[in-house]
Amino acid sequence: MRIPHLRAPSWLLYDGAAAAFAWVVLVLPMFAYSTERLDESLIFSTLMVASLALRRTWPLWGVAVCAGAGIGMVVSAIPPSPAVVIVPIIVFSAARHLGREALLVVLPLGLAAAFVGPLTWMRRVPFEERFLTGSLLITLCLSLVVNAYLIGRRARSHAERSELDRTLAEERFLAGSRDSRQASELADNKARAEVARELHDVVAHSLSVIVVQAEGARALAHKKPEATLDALDVIATTGRSSIGEMRRIVSLLRGESDAAFGPTPSLPQIPEMVAKAGDRITLEMPDEVPAVPDSVGLTVFRVLQESVTNFLKHAGPTAEAHAVVALDNDAIDVRVTDDGIGAHESGDGPGSGVRGMRERVVAMGGTFKAGPRLGGGYEVRARIPLPSQLGRSWLTKGQGE
Repeated sequence: MRIPHLRAPSWLLYDGAAAAFAWVVLVLPMFAYSTERLDESLIFSTLMVASLALRRTWPLWGVAVCAGAGIGMVVSAIPPSPAVVIVPIIVFSAARHLGREALLVVLPLGLAAAFVGPLTWMRRVPFEERFLTGSLLITLCLSLVVNAYLIGRRARSHAERSELDRTLAEERFLAGSRDSRQASELADNKARAEVARELHDVVAHSLSVIVVQAEGARALAHKKPEATLDALDVIATTGRSSIGEMRRIVSLLRGESDAAFGPTPSLPQIPEMVAKAGDRITLEMPDEVPAVPDSVGLTVFRVLQESVTNFLKHAGPTAEAHAVVALDNDAIDVRVTDDGIGAHESGDGPGSGVRGMRERVVAMGGTFKAGPRLGGGYEVRARIPLPSQLGRSWLTKGQGE
């Protein structure tokens, strides 16, 4: 794994300054005293200190320069130089910034220097003291090299873990952002689908009723003028009701805080809705209906409304329909049948009425079926379970939607 760090020019600048400081502290004082083979000692010491400038930008080159300076010191058999303290720093830097090559190259070189260097220095130690002094120096050098290497590897591992944590955090953040965006898109799509379904139910039903009443009024205009007035009243009432529904839906889409919503259509409004559609539709329904959640009542109302709309649009001018709403302890059954030609009539193109009914019923955990029936005509059947069959949590959820 690549460890992030400053750009190479920045590291080179800082490490070059560190190398210059080390040269002032470790090499410059050597000019103050005369020693054997001073020129060679100055050259190799300066070269060893110079490796500091490369330790992070080009760590392998830093190791090579330091190793070359060390080999030169050994071959020249010059006295120990203070610059040898650079060796553990180079080992640490290589272990920190390199991968496997640190184990394969740097550590063997460091261990070899920990042995060879002290052995070279023993030439100037009295023979009887060489063993003890050599052992101590070798142990010290080995300790410095090994600990520098281990500390460098530990620092690299910590940096890799930190980088991995940052990467995982970024991935989690991006994944969370994607999930949030997808959830928002799904919610928007769901809201648009619900609004489109409501608009379709309201507008399609109202227009169908208006068309039927207008055609009836035109047919009876000369024979029964009073019937024309009744039809016009139904048209006006239906139109005003539809305009109010559309205004409320548009206000909701605009996010207007003062959007006023009337009572949700439910079971008690079904007889009035069917009556407005004309006398070709009969309704069979209990006179008194129990209180049900708004979501259940709205679903039953919309299924009947859409069924009536489809009948008015497609069944034909002479067809008749019969709607049944049956309630028991477990569910509400809805059945709308007609004897018209809707099953064979192409109409004005494919619509979304049947699909909308099915979506509503299925969302409430019910069953839905619509299609031609034997003997002619069309039939819509739906069964919407009551909350007692789905659990209290469903009732709470249904009322909140």
